[in-house]
Amino acid sequence: MIRLKLWLILMGIGLIAIDHYSLLGKWRDGIAVYMQQEIHFIVYRVRTYPKLILLQKTEQSSLQEENANLKRQVEAYSVQLKQNMNQAQGMKEVESLQQQSLYDDYRVVVGRAIIDVNYLINNKLLIDKGSSQGITLGSAVVNTYGVIGQVSSVNTTNAQISLVTNPDFKIYLQESVTKTKMLAQGGGNSLITVRYINKNDKIKVGDVLVTTGLDDIYPANIPVAKVIKVFYENNGFNSALC
Repeated sequence: MIRLKLWLILMGIGLIAIDHYSLLGKWRDGIAVYMQQEIHFIVYRVRTYPKLILLQKTEQSSLQEENANLKRQVEAYSVQLKQNMNQAQGMKEVESLQQQSLYDDYRVVVGRAIIDVNYLINNKLLIDKGSSQGITLGSAVVNTYGVIGQVSSVNTTNAQISLVTNPDFKIYLQESVTKTKMLAQGGGNSLITVRYINKNDKIKVGDVLVTTGLDDIYPANIPVAKVIKVFYENNGFNSALC
């Protein structure tokens, strides 16, 4: 029994010496430090990972909202830029119209078209000017290319235009060179028809028809349409599609 205890004491002393003076102790300490660091890192990730996920989702939501706001701002700036360009174009049209002697006796008001499918189908159009800007029922509507139509309905802020292509629209025209007079009526689908053209009056494809100035609505010689087809009737008159 005494020998066993003695041997145990000697082995303990030997192990202490080996642990103190050999590389085993250093390896053990290194492994212990490494394990402690890894365990600490794992614990840290376990504790903070849910917070990181929440933070990531919050930042993602914030970025999405910020992107949406930026997109709305860009769209608003785009609309504003387009409006400014339209206003600048409108001012150019005003200056262009004012430079034409045709409109010396007329007051020019520039309006912007309000696109509406129903109105376009019915050969009508809305503009963003009304009686508060001096628009009156029956006012002539033109642009830099020619006649558009006539005001058929008006309120304070906007007006309804009957286009020259509206089947209810009629206007007296003349050929731009020969001054041959004729009655035109809207035909729908960007077309107008001209009837009761005297067979002795020369009219051909490509002729430009302009206003006569006899109706006290439109000044004379404003372009309205171009002839695209002539029909030779047997009733003493011809007709044309423009």
